[in-house]
Amino acid sequence: MQRRPEMCIVNRELVEDLEPLVGSQAEVMQRLGISWNSWIKIVAGLPVRKSVGQRLKERALAQAASAQGLKAKFPCSSAPDGINRAALDNAFMFPAANDAEAAPRPAGYGLRGVRRARSFGMCEGAAH
Repeated sequence: MQRRPEMCIVNRELVEDLEPLVGSQAEVMQRLGISWNSWIKIVAGLPVRKSVGQRLKERALAQAASAQGLKAKFPCSSAPDGINRAALDNAFMFPAANDAEAAPRPAGYGLRGVRRARSFGMCEGAAH
């Protein structure tokens, strides 16, 4: 039996702050090392592979100084860039708690864009 990959959910309270780092659909892979489809899942509050979450977190932490929302949420006056990186690191993602949470989205619901993904997340109450 094939083992299911570990899944995680990126903290929905940070998604809006990460958007300036994403850029366009063509830029997300270069900027953050994830696919557009993974970004759409993250915006919707759906689980992604833990490796995808880790890669996003590493790239986002490296660029966090350019995201004003992250500076406001994780201030640290003694840090050179003004961001409490340890707190941001700890708040970035959560493990997908159970099989129901790690299940694929309902069939027939196409998450092709960020706007639809946001509305899906709001309907599902996927905030953590």
